[in-house]
Amino acid sequence: MRSSSRVFLFVAGGFVVLLLAAQIVLNFLLKPILERETRRVFKVPIYFERASANLFDGSIWMKGVEAKNPRDFEETYFLEARTLSINLSLLSLLTRELVVDQVLLKDSQVMVESNRQGQLNSAYFATRLLEQIERFIAKKPRIVYSASRYTLEKFTLRNGVIQYIDRRDEKKNWALKGISLSLARLVYPPDPEEALPAAVYLNATIPGGREGKLLVLGRFNPFMPKKSFDITGSLKGLGVEQISNWMPNFPLLFSEGVFHMKVKALCHENQVDIYHHVRVEGLKFQAKQLISKKSPLVFGLPQETLVHFFNDLQPAQEPFEFDFRVTGDLSDPAFDIISAFQRKLRESIYTRVVARVKAIEEKAQVMVG
Repeated sequence: MRSSSRVFLFVAGGFVVLLLAAQIVLNFLLKPILERETRRVFKVPIYFERASANLFDGSIWMKGVEAKNPRDFEETYFLEARTLSINLSLLSLLTRELVVDQVLLKDSQVMVESNRQGQLNSAYFATRLLEQIERFIAKKPRIVYSASRYTLEKFTLRNGVIQYIDRRDEKKNWALKGISLSLARLVYPPDPEEALPAAVYLNATIPGGREGKLLVLGRFNPFMPKKSFDITGSLKGLGVEQISNWMPNFPLLFSEGVFHMKVKALCHENQVDIYHHVRVEGLKFQAKQLISKKSPLVFGLPQETLVHFFNDLQPAQEPFEFDFRVTGDLSDPAFDIISAFQRKLRESIYTRVVARVKAIEEKAQVMVG
């Protein structure tokens, strides 16, 4: 009996010593291995200031992450992050479900660039990653075929910055800062009995002359062939001059005002219905040098007259408020949510401005009469 106990203790002790030795070696080798493999996948310089892993709790972390852009892009970096950590559930390796408990990205900056040929750097990185995943699965590694389910319990982004740069049209540039993003329970393959298994939370600031606050909450299922989601969002306190970039063909410039918008987006099997409520406080316009002859806002009047009608004669305390909906089929290649949103917003503002100007005209006629 004592002999068996000694053998067991010897084997257990040897196993622990091997783990400790592997841990020490891994701390030295992980950084160059990660740099070599990520560079092989993405074909761009990628650096890690430090990298380490813990074999006892299944965690890996990297500090000072930098990924440079391909040569066709002017920005130096695509991604910079202070830390990236991944926690794997070791117990899940004993089952047919591979579970990642958490992926955490801190103090990151992503520069999404559309170059002068209209190519996106984000599309380049996504394509390279998908190609590598397909090659990996094609090799039929045991870890892929032994697991029948893959789950990411939580992805968290803290204090992030995303900036979009369009080299062909600077008016399309935008940015989000102070991003807090959380995605919970991403499961593949999806369970048909769980309609909306994944949850999303997004809180961010839109920089500008007057910063806006963006909030998004909801649930969705990213892996079903036909998309479904239930999302609620709000945008508060944005300087109204920034929405001019959303409507480049609008015949007047937005010069003053505070823009607020609430959104309720529902989608079931690709059939989307998005309700918008817009409220603008202190809205004022400014004349453009050029104006479309077909604009419904002109009424045969000079721009300056129209701007005077709206800015000086309407009640200052009355907010500019309206609702509109965007509906469509996501499987229809002719349907684009962003374009439909811009068109509906433009049409709704046209309608409201026309109604305001007519009301002012009728009031003036009554006073003159």
